[in-house]
Parts: sequence; C-alpha cells; structure tokens
Amino acid sequence: MAGNISKRGVASVNAVGTPLGRYEKSVYDSIGKRWYALCDANRDRVDIGTVHVQFVVAPDGKINGIKVINGGTSESFANLCLQSIQEAKPGAIPEDVMAVLPPQGLPGDVSFTGFQNP
Repeated sequence: MAGNISKRGVASVNAVGTPLGRYEKSVYDSIGKRWYALCDANRDRVDIGTVHVQFVVAPDGKINGIKVINGGTSESFANLCLQSIQEAKPGAIPEDVMAVLPPQGLPGDVSFTGFQNP
C-alpha cells in the first residue's frame, strides 16, 4: 500500500473495488483526516517539503512500526506527520482482507507534502 497526502489539490486515493482496496482507502482516509486537522491547527509547523513514512496496520487496526524514511525539511513537520499516523484509527482489518495479508497485518507507505500557503 502506498499513497500521498498533500495540502494542495483535490484529495484522492487510488482504490480498487475490492475488500483490500476499500480497507486501504479507509486507512488513508483516517490518516488524511487527522493530518489535515493537525495542519489546520498547527499552520506554523507545516513546511514546504515531503515526509515519507512507513508503517504496519495490525489486524486489530492499531498502527505500529512507524518510521520516517525521509524527514522533509524540519523535525517539527516530520513530527506532525508522525502524529497524524499515530492518532489515526482505521478500524480492525476485516477477516476477508486479513486472509490475503501477512500475519503482522497491512504494510503501509505514505508521503506527506506541505506547500507554502498562498
């Protein structure tokens, strides 16, 4: 699973019409909703640049194994991105989706991009 979240343009996720695709979309929606709210509340921490993060969604829906792959331009912005993943609550992985995943859950990968406000 890989995706991007940005403060510019239309929010969207490429999701296939399958149970896995729908669940992946719910993960991104949960992270994105939290990220946009945090960015709105902490505008001074949003920098120009991209933060790339990997994580794993456990079968119970908890997100763990979070690590920054590329930290962007500031530690404050990277921490804001990490916080959005830590606070996201996508819900438990459905049984039919878990059947096609490794036992540890769904690996995820997301890039957060901040832009200067016009």
